[in-house]
Amino acid sequence: MIAGLVVVATVAAWAGFMAYVVLGKKRPEEQFADEPSQELVGARTAATAPGYVVELEVPEPAPRARRIDEDVRGVSRRKFLNLAWFTALGIGTLNFLLASLDFMWPRLRGGFGASITVDLSLDELRNYVDQRQEPYFVSDGRFFIAFYQGDPAEAEDIPAYKQANTPQTGVLALYRKCVHLGCSVPWCHPSQWFECPCHGSKYSVTGEYRDGPAPRGLDRFPVEIRGQQVVVDTSTLITGPPRGTTTSQPQPEGEHCVTVASE
Repeated sequence: MIAGLVVVATVAAWAGFMAYVVLGKKRPEEQFADEPSQELVGARTAATAPGYVVELEVPEPAPRARRIDEDVRGVSRRKFLNLAWFTALGIGTLNFLLASLDFMWPRLRGGFGASITVDLSLDELRNYVDQRQEPYFVSDGRFFIAFYQGDPAEAEDIPAYKQANTPQTGVLALYRKCVHLGCSVPWCHPSQWFECPCHGSKYSVTGEYRDGPAPRGLDRFPVEIRGQQVVVDTSTLITGPPRGTTTSQPQPEGEHCVTVASE
């Protein structure tokens, strides 16, 4: 929409400028100063009369005026250039402002920062997680879909779970960003944990802190179930559960993928 406004504003500005130049009023035509003045004619007549001698100061004739062709409009070259320069400057400024507005305009129709509907149904997500033994990653929203493995009643007492609607849905949308220094946290198949390759922070499948310098568990987003659709609101980031939260999977299933020493 804003791109269309830029085009329309540019065309309208140049059209107005050209209309002003083409349809401007003509200058009044200037005449030649072909005929000498009456004073000069009288002086010449007296000076040439027989027997009459007079010292006469003859005025210089007026300079000839430049004839203006009838098809020349009322805009001089200087004025035309000035108008063209200011018009171009105004159009450039307007385009810059509209482009800046277009850049800053929020686009909440999809992608990170909006509500995202996961492309798999709820049953398909369960089958994916069970068969592959890994959370489902949604690249547009930068989160993993996992299923809560603990007691739903226990999750009611933990703000991070309650705010994310985990007790009601049983579905977790875990932000892939490590809460330590912001690295992307991949899934480790052998340990069945999330393990940060940067500094060794480790999290359970439900995003609870298990090891490393991270100050808490993985942050998460609210989840809503609409029939078989899983909708995740990525505009609301919920702080992960504090250290010491252990509702499920207290130990890794196998070897770690990251061997960075923990604090």
